[in-house]
Amino acid sequence: MRGQRPLIAFFPLAFLLSWYPFILGKTHLVRTSGGINPLGPALAALIVAGVFYGRRGLKELLTRYLPWRAGWWHYAFAIVFPVIIVIMAAGVAVLFGAPRPTAAQVRSWPEMLPRFVFIFLFIGLGEETGWRGFALPEFQKRYSPLAASVILGVLWAAWHIPLMGTEFKGTVILAFLISIMSGTVVLTWLFNRANGGLLPVPLMHATVNIVGAGYVFRMFTGFENTRLWWIYSLLWVIAAAVLVVTTPTMMQKSDVMAPAQTANRMAAGGSS
Repeated sequence: MRGQRPLIAFFPLAFLLSWYPFILGKTHLVRTSGGINPLGPALAALIVAGVFYGRRGLKELLTRYLPWRAGWWHYAFAIVFPVIIVIMAAGVAVLFGAPRPTAAQVRSWPEMLPRFVFIFLFIGLGEETGWRGFALPEFQKRYSPLAASVILGVLWAAWHIPLMGTEFKGTVILAFLISIMSGTVVLTWLFNRANGGLLPVPLMHATVNIVGAGYVFRMFTGFENTRLWWIYSLLWVIAAAVLVVTTPTMMQKSDVMAPAQTANRMAAGGSS
């Protein structure tokens, strides 16, 4: 139980620092956006890492973002893979009878570029510094990557509760939650394959958001949008299953170190 204290502190703090606009909005005493502050997980990770692990823990968390910790193909995967998934989903939806996106809709892709930068800096870094930068290595001290992904996926899905019924309508909520769970497995796989390098993870997160909900999903409405969501989530499930089956280490404890392990090694004279 003692070793779990950082996680016990992290998640309530991450939720509080993220949900405060939603909570305050419900009181009707303060006018807020009523949504989620995606910087909450990052702030919580920095606070908890500093309190429990000190300067060494903060250094380990922040140096995960050094670009050379991951290889070029990790960055390529982070961008290309989500694009392939959403294109396949749209293609299957059209095969099932959905109207083809118009030329005007397809040509709107340059509008994604400035939004991508914002989403990467605000949502990608804000969330993933906490979820994959801090919480995942902590979970993997005790569990296999797959088990850690399931636990983290449930908590990450719960973090989105204030968006249910607003950003995510009732007909797609379950499909969204399934994509969250399977996407967590894929992100864990990417994080571990990058040897704990974190930068590809928010890059992939931002790509998923902007190419999916920010571009292709807008081309489908009503029932066709709901069906697209289900096709999309099923493809993520298949992708996660393939990665688990083809990567035996997903079932074993990972050697990607959490901040405490790195701090202890450094204190003992080992390398980080």
